[in-house]
Amino acid sequence: MKTLPALTPPPRPTSRAFRFNQFVAAATVAGVAVSAAVLAARLPVRVVASRASAPLIVKLADAPADPREQQALLGRVLADAGVPMAADRPLGSGWWRLQPLADAAGNSAVWLTRLRADGRLAHAMPDLHERRAAVPTDSLFRPADPANAQWWLDDQSDTTNAGVANFTKAWDTTKNAASPVIAVLDSGITSHADLNANLLAGYNFVSKPEYANNGGVGRSANANDPGDALTQVEYDANTALWDGCVVNPVSSWHGTVVAGQLGAVTNNANGVAGINWNVRILPVRVSGKCGASVADMVDGMRWAAGLTVAGVPANPSPAKVLVIGFAGVPDKTTGRPPSCNVNDTDPNVAAAARLYSDAVTELRSQGVLVVAAAGNQSGSVGRPANCAGVFAVAAANRQGFKSIYSNFGTEVKLAVPGGDSANGATCDNDLADTGIVSTTNTGTTAPDKAGYGAVAGTSFAAPQVAGAAALMWATNPALTLAQVEAGLKASARPHVTAYALGYCTTLNKRRCTFNDTTGGAGLLDAAEAVKFALTPASYTPPVRASLGLQSAALTRCGAQQGSTAIPVPTPAPTPAPTPAPTPAPTPAPTPAPTPAPTPAPTPAPTPAPTPAPTPAPAATSGGGGGAASGVWLLGLLGAAGALGSRRRLD
Repeated sequence: MKTLPALTPPPRPTSRAFRFNQFVAAATVAGVAVSAAVLAARLPVRVVASRASAPLIVKLADAPADPREQQALLGRVLADAGVPMAADRPLGSGWWRLQPLADAAGNSAVWLTRLRADGRLAHAMPDLHERRAAVPTDSLFRPADPANAQWWLDDQSDTTNAGVANFTKAWDTTKNAASPVIAVLDSGITSHADLNANLLAGYNFVSKPEYANNGGVGRSANANDPGDALTQVEYDANTALWDGCVVNPVSSWHGTVVAGQLGAVTNNANGVAGINWNVRILPVRVSGKCGASVADMVDGMRWAAGLTVAGVPANPSPAKVLVIGFAGVPDKTTGRPPSCNVNDTDPNVAAAARLYSDAVTELRSQGVLVVAAAGNQSGSVGRPANCAGVFAVAAANRQGFKSIYSNFGTEVKLAVPGGDSANGATCDNDLADTGIVSTTNTGTTAPDKAGYGAVAGTSFAAPQVAGAAALMWATNPALTLAQVEAGLKASARPHVTAYALGYCTTLNKRRCTFNDTTGGAGLLDAAEAVKFALTPASYTPPVRASLGLQSAALTRCGAQQGSTAIPVPTPAPTPAPTPAPTPAPTPAPTPAPTPAPTPAPTPAPTPAPTPAPTPAPAATSGGGGGAASGVWLLGLLGAAGALGSRRRLD
């Protein structure tokens, strides 16, 4: 194998506590209750100036079918409530984004209180900003042997690569098949010679020019990633603009990494391979310097799936699979992750949950698969991965147990290696792997040269499931969404059992053993998923037991973490072999009785003799009556010897 060029790790992000109530970057939001064509062609959308007062999002309780009537009703609600805002744009299913008027003065919190008191509205919430699922604060380093950098794409091996998805075996069937379009909803894309050939023309949905960081343009038909770094100097210079945003002094190039996992140009004797050899990647930029606005995210989801978005050209290449690297983190005050419960006691959380649920329902009706990262806080699954209808993915270590950072819980559908790089944490010296290698950019804040880097996070586990689903549809385009989801789970390998690390619980949440209540149906097996796709009606998964892992390194880690070890099964004693029965001796044949001699009769007197003729000699017996021929017996013994020595070679 040709040695790869030296890997350049992306910059390490600086962690900063969140300053606002966080929601996850929405899973494929597409709920359109009215005709999207009508929205685009007929609906007058008022353009208003942005002020310090925050935009809001509301849902009409009983939305008329006609979008003009919706807008008129909304205008009456705002007037009656004395809220100086106007409808900015529809978000589907009766949801609208509201923008403060240019001369508006007031407090968004007061306006929310008034709007929530109006029975004509089902929900009212701030248009919060989301951030991508953060890359854990692990140092990203160059693998010692670049030729083996992409272990996550290599053969599954119980001894060296127990957790991986076996993509190499899946390629035997799919490498020449055209995959459906995969949309990457993320930070955008940077130019990379090992990726450009597989990219479609995407779109930038970051509407606020300062957040879009694209020269004051804002929303545009250019999904390039200009960088999402926000320095402390920038933040301090305009705290009103950046309030609620997270300071990251370096750009993530997150969208480029994910796109490379899925669609790097493969089999070209250069750089890295991608999961899908014949794929089209649709970059949809929804995240900028202040994460992702819910409203921008909603529009990006709808557009990616082929639904019409007001003011945006139609998407000529709708995606069949969407992958989202966003996950809500625990609230700073309550410590709980944002739920996807429409009845949550927090009205903001409930409204966001309803928005996401409406959108996911609409998107699923289009047959679109939404895959989302579970999150990287070693806790409960974040949103939108915890929403019904979203395929949540947790991250495993190369050996198959949970990565140190991955979230876990009942909402997880599958686990797959997401990298578990060393960062000086407990057990890193013994158990860390070298991370997920993919395409990236070497720039610190703005794009520079293309490169390759090692990363870790559930954001890089989710694309593997999205890629496997695309391989299934490439193999059998007639598969339904339900069949693809069922096949991914039915074909999964059982979770490994790392005895010394114990099972994952709220108290044992670092490196630990997944089970079906914390890590879904098992570990992704792309090769078996493709087999399911070939014959979904008759597929029978192979019978496989959980692989038990034991080593001195695992034992040390379990002790350091204080894990409650899983008892190692005591092997059943090997039964003594049953002796072959002694054959009964063959009795000697009983000789036939010798007949008593017949007494010679008393001869009559002999007359004078007449000379008798000389008799002919008697004929010799031919061996009849069942006697065995010696030659025939030797032949039979020879045949028996030949049968006994023949080997089965199939």
